[in-house]
Amino acid sequence: MTKQVIIIGGPGNGGVAAACIRDMREKYEYTDYEVVGFINDFVVPGEKINGYPVLGKLNDVPRFIDKGMFFIYAIHSISHGVLRMELFKKLGIPDSRLVSIIHPNAFIGEGAVIDPGVMIMANCYVGTNTRIGRCTFLMANSCVSHDSVVGEFCHISMGAICGSLLTIGDGCDVALNATVMERVRLGNFSVVGAAALCLNNVEDYQVVIGNPAKHYKYLSLTESKEEWVAKHSK
Repeated sequence: MTKQVIIIGGPGNGGVAAACIRDMREKYEYTDYEVVGFINDFVVPGEKINGYPVLGKLNDVPRFIDKGMFFIYAIHSISHGVLRMELFKKLGIPDSRLVSIIHPNAFIGEGAVIDPGVMIMANCYVGTNTRIGRCTFLMANSCVSHDSVVGEFCHISMGAICGSLLTIGDGCDVALNATVMERVRLGNFSVVGAAALCLNNVEDYQVVIGNPAKHYKYLSLTESKEEWVAKHSK
């Protein structure tokens, strides 16, 4: 039976998720999921995002849970992992209603564990005995190698390469074309900048950039949740 899916977010990662499901349905005859619309606080209900209707706002989520809908949580912005996790918790979506999307062109190794709400795009590689945490996104052409643990609400950007035996904390961002070498630990809510080569452990909330990657700054949560949602949900 086809599950009706609502995407929480906007045309960025939300649009990517919708396009992935559409591609799976049209090219691979994978009909387990069908996108029926978006939840977005900054688009008028009835208007469209990427061709799909906006069905309501964040405070409407409980109503759609009661209707038996399924969800993809696609609100994301780099360096705001704490806020996106807090917002998700307030929505009260049970794991049983989170959809995990794995594109047919992705490779998932033996013994890998994919938690609820994960999206793994085309041409991704997940190595053997690796765990991908809840609501983490692996974007196209990214890699997480064997025996690694990736936390919840992470974002592994296009072309990012994460080596083996890694520990990646919650809410981490590995940006475009970055490389994280083997046995490195990325602390919670840390960021590895675009095209960086990360050879050493990264602390909680630390941002590293460059080749080799070096300290740039520590994140400071100065925005309110309302300011962040307004900026990143459009």
